[in-house]
This record gives sequence, C-alpha cells and structure tokens, in this order.
Amino acid sequence: MKIYAFLILSVALAGFCFAPIDASSAGKYKTISAIKCDSLVKANAKNPDFVILDVRTPSVWLSDHLEGSICRNFYDGDFAAQITALPKNKIYLLHCQSGGRSAPTFALMKNLNFAEVYEMSGGINTWKSASLKTTSILAPRLMLVSNGGIKKGTIQYGKADTLKVTLTNRANDTLKFSSVTLPEGAEFSSNFDLKRKLKGSEDYTFSVYYKPLQHSNDSVHIGIKSNGGDLNLSIILKVATIQEIRPISSNELKIYPNPANRFVTFENYQGTTISDVSIINMNGLLVKNSSDIQANNRIDVADLPVGLYLVRITSEDKIFVRKLVLSR
Repeated sequence: MKIYAFLILSVALAGFCFAPIDASSAGKYKTISAIKCDSLVKANAKNPDFVILDVRTPSVWLSDHLEGSICRNFYDGDFAAQITALPKNKIYLLHCQSGGRSAPTFALMKNLNFAEVYEMSGGINTWKSASLKTTSILAPRLMLVSNGGIKKGTIQYGKADTLKVTLTNRANDTLKFSSVTLPEGAEFSSNFDLKRKLKGSEDYTFSVYYKPLQHSNDSVHIGIKSNGGDLNLSIILKVATIQEIRPISSNELKIYPNPANRFVTFENYQGTTISDVSIINMNGLLVKNSSDIQANNRIDVADLPVGLYLVRITSEDKIFVRKLVLSR
C-alpha cells in the first residue's frame, strides 16, 4: 500500500519536482554521507536557522529520530504544500529511511529555491550504521533568530523607536510562552503575544516600542520564559543610537540603568545569591558597600558624585566587576 501511495505521489509531483531549475538560483544543494551530516549537525548546534527535516511517517519518526528533527509525512496528500510552507531561508538537513522519499523531496526543495538543502545519502539507515545517536524524545527549543528592523538613525530624546525581534522554535515539540518581562521605569512596550504557539522550525516576529532614557549609553533587558527554555535579551544603546539586540548568556550578571541616576539594579541570570556589592571610585577608594540588597536587588547611589566607578559584585563563589557611570 505504501509503495502504491509512493508511486501516486511521485507521479503527482513529477511535473513539479523535476521541472527545469532556474539557472539564477544561488542555493546550495548537496547529497552527503551520514558522517558529514553529523558534522553538519554539530557545526549548527547553536544556529537558529538550521532544521533537520525527516520525511518518514510520524509513527516511525516519533519512536526513533535525530534529536530536534521535525517531521513532514511524504505520503500526506498535501505534502508538497507542507514543504512549500517551510521557511526557505533556513539550512535544511533532509532524510528519510533509506533515500527513496528524500530524493524527490530534495528535488522539490531545489525547484522551490530553498536557500540551502543537504540530503543524507542512504537515510537514517546509514546514520545508524555509523553508530550515530537517535532519540525518541520530543522537546521545543527557544532561540533568537534576528534583531532585524533596527532603525540606526540618531534617536531624539522623548521619541520612541520600533524594533522587530524574531524568535524560533529550533526543535520539534510545540513551543509555548509563559511570560515576558519588560524593563521597569522605561517607556517600553511590546505587542508580544503570550498565546502564540510555535511548531518546530516556525518563526515568530514581534515588535518592541522603546523610548530611550537618555542620549548617551544605556542598555535595557527583555526576559522571555517558555517550555523550551528562557531567553534574556539586552538592547544596547550607544551615543543615542540603538546598536543591537543580543542574548544574555545564562552566567552573565547585568547592572542597569547604566549610566544611572539614583538606583542601580542587579540582574543575575544564573539565579545565585548576590552576597556583596562594593563600589570603587577611579582613585581606588571604596565609596559604598552593601551586603543586604536582596529585597529588590538594587542599591541607592544618589549620594555618590557624578563620575565613573567600578562595581565589584560577589555572587556565591564568583566575582563580577562592571563599570558604572553616574550622571544627573
């Protein structure tokens, strides 16, 4: 029955899959060995635009697949439409069981001008023959794709700038958001939709409306929590121009606002307790020390003169040193 369905689908796609390819297409299309596929997977472990596409049946895929792979059933009547709907700008590693279904899919994706597609020669059979790992676990994975849409012109004080941020589900279970945290005290808003759910490889773009606190240097943070992990983003402002939005690593500690006026707030994304904060001026003198900031993770610096300082933060067994500018 499956062979019969395969023949019907192959005939149905024949005129579509194997039509002449536009010579102007700049895409990359290669059939590579399982060992090279493994190297490709490792090289793209942190790439949000990398997708492992398995075109076997869902029941077979569920019980045994490459970690993070998504499934599109080659035997579905709307299979061609499902492939057409995939983001074409991503890098795809394509496979089936032995190559019979991935080959026409590879041709289809090439005809559709996908940017970059790699087909696994011999399918998952060769992957297993090379003693490479598979799994039955399904899990989502939240990643930042891009911070496109940044307006890099000079930002006038009191005027908002609109940023567009794109997230993705890098793995294969449904990604669900649980909370988004925006900075306190800043004129800051977003159209982020907490009800939005992402399937594997799906992107989500939301807007951030940000009115900078000052003309000089600054940074503010967005915290996003989901069942596929947490993502903490930092919006960097330099000389009244928004430079970038970048992820904050899980072991990073931030202080803000910077420059500060009255209060300095500490965010420790590792979750460890901050036990001591020392502020040192440029003459090397200790001008403020606090070992009790747990109530709201901030200290009052209104009594310190304007200038540049070093802040020494002790968090359990780690010590962080950050520069701090005080302005009025």
